[in-house]
Amino acid sequence: MKGVQLPALLVSAIALAGLMAPPVAAEEVTYQLWSRQDPSGPLRSGNVEKAAERLNAALEAEGSDMRVKVEVTQSPAPGFDEDALQLLRVYGIGEGPDMFVQAHEWICAFAQDGFVLNLDEHIEAYPDHFGTIFPSLWESTKCQGERYAIPQDAEARMFFYNKQLLRDAGYDDDFIESLPERVLAGEVTMDDVSDIAKQVVDNTDAEYGILHRPSIGPDYLMVFQTYGSTFVDEASGDLLLEPDKLEAAFGWFERNVENGVIPANNTTMEWDAIRAEFYAENNAAFWMYGIWDLGSRAFPTYGLPQDEEEFFKDWGWIAAPPVEQGGQPSSLTHPIIYAISADVEHPELAVRLLGFASDADLNTDHAVTTTHIGIREEQLEDPRYQEAWPLARSTELLEFTKYLPNNPAFGDLNRIIYQAMQGVETGRLTAEDAAQFVVDEAEAQLDGVIVK
Repeated sequence: MKGVQLPALLVSAIALAGLMAPPVAAEEVTYQLWSRQDPSGPLRSGNVEKAAERLNAALEAEGSDMRVKVEVTQSPAPGFDEDALQLLRVYGIGEGPDMFVQAHEWICAFAQDGFVLNLDEHIEAYPDHFGTIFPSLWESTKCQGERYAIPQDAEARMFFYNKQLLRDAGYDDDFIESLPERVLAGEVTMDDVSDIAKQVVDNTDAEYGILHRPSIGPDYLMVFQTYGSTFVDEASGDLLLEPDKLEAAFGWFERNVENGVIPANNTTMEWDAIRAEFYAENNAAFWMYGIWDLGSRAFPTYGLPQDEEEFFKDWGWIAAPPVEQGGQPSSLTHPIIYAISADVEHPELAVRLLGFASDADLNTDHAVTTTHIGIREEQLEDPRYQEAWPLARSTELLEFTKYLPNNPAFGDLNRIIYQAMQGVETGRLTAEDAAQFVVDEAEAQLDGVIVK
């Protein structure tokens, strides 16, 4: 039996109708991004919005009908701790966003309640997006050894020092210029830095040997980590206190106050006063703080030279030295991270979106405008990153950097540590008493504290 022949006119009409039919509509997935309203980091959310354009272009090239859109919710929280608590409440009532920006130490609070996606397999699936992120930064995203976040930026905390005062105290240029390398080599210890600061106080008109922040924060924790405290039990994720290591760190502060190196009133000084003493008045040998302070305060406010060569003539920085010769130096960083909701729609698509947001050029946009360290090796080759020499020079500290413990109660523990440090510096507590104070107060106020 012969097949049925359609009239030629009908065949042409069907073909024309096919050509004129509208294309199949793309499926658009809208991702809600929660980000704190933070003038110091507007591109943390902005780069995700730009990443949507890049992901959509990639999906189109792949022939996919999927498209993504990003809607940003900006939290007015004054700090990351307040923001995290608000965000946990939102997740608790089932209204959590698809992804969010947060300080790394909170990630395990979201993971333990099942709010965030385990990213280990997803990260391994996209080496082009994640393969060149500095390995050390991934440590800040882990809970019991598994990754639940993506590093967004990093910092470097160090001991800045005034070369002019070291010269005035009798140190020659070879010693002064070799100090950073000798610290990295383990030849200079924490007590050596104290001795240098003491020489400055005794032999110059400078009043202060070492200054540190006058409020609760991370910087002084470098000292505690250098003396061996990790503050977290790896197996359980619980807070960990080791009294002997706490006492050793408090002892360093105690000796420095007794020797006139750290002022007894350091914790009651004003921020602007401390900065002025170090940057403007040549009145302090060392200042324990972070690299972003150069771009945000030292250069624009206190007139330090922005040119790299001119800066390093009279200023410099060192990592936190080891306790004993031959030991490893340390630094402290505080990454901000991206995380994804555990029940996000199309999780692979969400991971790819944050992968594009982590592109080297976008991350460098953020880094150079906020004096934060980048997250990827190839950023070191970006001329903009090289021009922002404080970033390029301090990136080497990421090799041995340490982090705050990924435990939401650490903020409360840090408050107790700071109170004990105030007690030591004002002479109300000995180092031994301070260590016991931290243990007693932590056990009384906090849950899940392990004491060894």
